[in-house]
Amino acid sequence: MTEARPTHSPRLLVHADAGDRLHVLMERLAAIDAVPGAATLPWSVIACTTVAETSRGLADADALLIDHSDAFTLIDALQAPESLPIIAILRPDADAQSLASVAVELIPEGECSPLVLERTLRLQYSSTALTDGVEYLAQRDLLTGLPNVRLFERQLEMAVASAQRHRRRLAVGRLALDEFDVLAADLGQAGTEALLVSVARCIQRVLRKSDLIARGVNDQFLLLLEQPGDAEDLASTADKLLAAIASASADIRTLEGERSSVRCSLGLAVYPATGENAKALLSEAAAALTETQLAGGGDFRFVVGDVAVVTRERLRIEDALPRAVERGELAVRYQPRLDLKHMRVSGAEVLARWHSPEFGEVTPDRFIPVAEASGAIARLGAWVLQTAMADLRRWLAAGHAVHLGVNVSAGQFRGDDFVARVRHELDRSGVPAHAVELEITERMFVDNITEHLSLFDELTALGVGFAVDDFGIGYSSLSYLKHFPVHALKIDRAFVAPLPDSQEDAAIVRAIVALGHALGLRVVAEGVEHPTQLAFVRAAGCDEAQGFLIGRGVDADAFEALLTEGVQANALLLDDAPMQSPDLEDR
Repeated sequence: MTEARPTHSPRLLVHADAGDRLHVLMERLAAIDAVPGAATLPWSVIACTTVAETSRGLADADALLIDHSDAFTLIDALQAPESLPIIAILRPDADAQSLASVAVELIPEGECSPLVLERTLRLQYSSTALTDGVEYLAQRDLLTGLPNVRLFERQLEMAVASAQRHRRRLAVGRLALDEFDVLAADLGQAGTEALLVSVARCIQRVLRKSDLIARGVNDQFLLLLEQPGDAEDLASTADKLLAAIASASADIRTLEGERSSVRCSLGLAVYPATGENAKALLSEAAAALTETQLAGGGDFRFVVGDVAVVTRERLRIEDALPRAVERGELAVRYQPRLDLKHMRVSGAEVLARWHSPEFGEVTPDRFIPVAEASGAIARLGAWVLQTAMADLRRWLAAGHAVHLGVNVSAGQFRGDDFVARVRHELDRSGVPAHAVELEITERMFVDNITEHLSLFDELTALGVGFAVDDFGIGYSSLSYLKHFPVHALKIDRAFVAPLPDSQEDAAIVRAIVALGHALGLRVVAEGVEHPTQLAFVRAAGCDEAQGFLIGRGVDADAFEALLTEGVQANALLLDDAPMQSPDLEDR
């Protein structure tokens, strides 16, 4: 879809109302070459004698020459485009004033010689070429020769309209050089301009000729990819593009002669998923570009569906994750939970950790969404559950009274064999079901009220418990608490962090504790990081607490040591602070 200046000869459509008059006119046009000083005729001449022929030829014509007894009426009937130059032969009985209002040039019949025709057509050709040249420059970036923003936006609007009619997908991209200001200072003006030209040529080599590439503001390039394929195809194209630019720019040198690395970021928006008009697509692509650069750059980003964000890192993680278990890169960690009545470790939340030789420490918020989207979550979840059950069996056999909370993702929970997997691990490990609690977010409870109520019933029949994770930040409706077999509420850390200074958060924590206990549920405070927070949630009536103050996630051996040796309660509570709520009226 990349535009180029037209290279064909301009087409002159010739119409006459009689065959003999058309023959004479064509002879005079042919005789132009014999006119002294005449330029070579640049026009391709197409002769017509009927209105129908002329009407059909208008779409491809660059000018129209008419010899007709009622030229004004003919021009009105043809409804020629306003931009089409019309030259009319002025017969003696014609209304020159009326005809001049619709024709750019009038040639009196008696003066219609090869010489006059040559000069008239030469002038029209020069005028048209000049107009085309000005228009071309007005729509082009002078440095790279690419279309500019104005032309891109016009083409994008037409592409969106076409995609709507034909129910096709398209993608809009914004590509920018990372840390461009620093790069420009190192390279100087000439070096920066050479780099931008190099990037433009690289984009042209990678993308298809049907794709539109434009120069945006400063270091930005705009991309329009029609029929980009599915998410995997688009991600592959984006990855190839960034890799090609990095490779082509490998030998860029600064003013001091040092090699400078060049990285680009790419934000993409897909029609109709993330935008239904040109303005929305450009805005979404800009937002994706900004997010990519804020995340470190050198990557691409676009959204599939409602929440699935596709990036280069996501593709690499998706490729490496299935092999992580076999390679021993994944590990289970246990974050201790403190019984606030007896001040002893009573349980733990099971955490999955991934130490990758390629990515380093990969946090769950990076790999769990990828596992869900790729279908690897069932296998990963099964491995975590199996490992946790084996450790729990050992601790219970050693006489420790302990229970585990296992996080369950939406994709894992909706898996066809989830209940069977839990039942299998309970049977194999011999662990009592009441020692296992499945931690599920409020959204998962609400989203599954009707569809998966039977699934909750089946799991409850096994004897496992349910905890509402991050309670208080998800939904205002609490009706799901009466529909589902909930056993515990975990107060989100957002309410615990401001304690004990915030009256509002203190009131919310007390209200959640009162609600939970009224329903016969255990209440757990998450994110406890300071002794004063621990003292408050204990005084407020929370049953358990977890957070960095009590302990970070540790391996199985370190957690067993906590079960055996206990925690230093006095140190946690600042010399065992009394069980009373702090006075929050004097903040």
